[in-house]
Amino acid sequence: MIHRVRSLGMVAAFLVGGIFHAEFSRLQWWLPIGIAFMLSITFIGIDTAKLKPRMMHLWVLLGIEVIGLGFFALARAAGYPVLAESLYYCGAAPIAAACPIIINIMRGNVEFTTTAMVLSHAVYALFTPFILPLVLPEAHMGYGELVAMVAGQLASVLAAPAVLSVLMRVVYPPCRFWAPKLKDVSLFFWIGNLTIVSACGVDRIVARGYGFWEMFPMALGALVICAAGFLSGYRLGYPRLKRECSQCLGQKNTVLTLYMAGQDYATPLAYIGPVFYVFCHNMANALQIALSQREQEADPQIPNPKS
Repeated sequence: MIHRVRSLGMVAAFLVGGIFHAEFSRLQWWLPIGIAFMLSITFIGIDTAKLKPRMMHLWVLLGIEVIGLGFFALARAAGYPVLAESLYYCGAAPIAAACPIIINIMRGNVEFTTTAMVLSHAVYALFTPFILPLVLPEAHMGYGELVAMVAGQLASVLAAPAVLSVLMRVVYPPCRFWAPKLKDVSLFFWIGNLTIVSACGVDRIVARGYGFWEMFPMALGALVICAAGFLSGYRLGYPRLKRECSQCLGQKNTVLTLYMAGQDYATPLAYIGPVFYVFCHNMANALQIALSQREQEADPQIPNPKS
């Protein structure tokens, strides 16, 4: 049910944001607040005792970086710097907070996926400030200045929610039970954030008059990155963690990466890739869930893997 609501909400967010882009794009200042709130709810509900990093997590994290930087390097070497930037946004983004929810629907290993999600956000926060300035084809400020700016933005949307959730759990331990009760509120914020980022994207496209053939490579690149993530993750985790690794490498925190791609230092056209990626990974989610449900109907005794 929650997956259907997310899918309908995604469509509604893009429609409303696209039609009323001039109005909703003025709310761009709200994005870091909305992202921080969503992640705060996620972090508060995480049972840290169940976060058990293992070697497969290292391969997952390496896979995310290889896909993001690998496709970036290929496009840059081929002489397409803007496409390369767009591919980096799509491929290097951390795992979506909804990934453990999808895995739970598919009777997968939620603990493995949750651990991977937390680690991916930590890696993204630590390394992106140093990598992103090198990805931008036409940076209008110095490397050090860009590093400081990106680090500050990521600190506000990633580090702050993590620290706040830890403090709240220390001061008031029962707050960890709030997360399930606030899942509908979190979904509301997700739809609101997606509406704003879609509005900002359309506003930038309209303002600069981008044509179909300018945007098409970005959309196609997002599709390729998405397919590479889900398929390589399936192969990496086969057979015991095939769905978990597939989700970890394919399902991205698109609201966060759209927030980063929508900054003034980013190339406006590169924003199209992450926008289209939202559709791609949601279609992949729907396909995986359908295949999983078919397996469960064929064998209702399929257990939740714990290793």
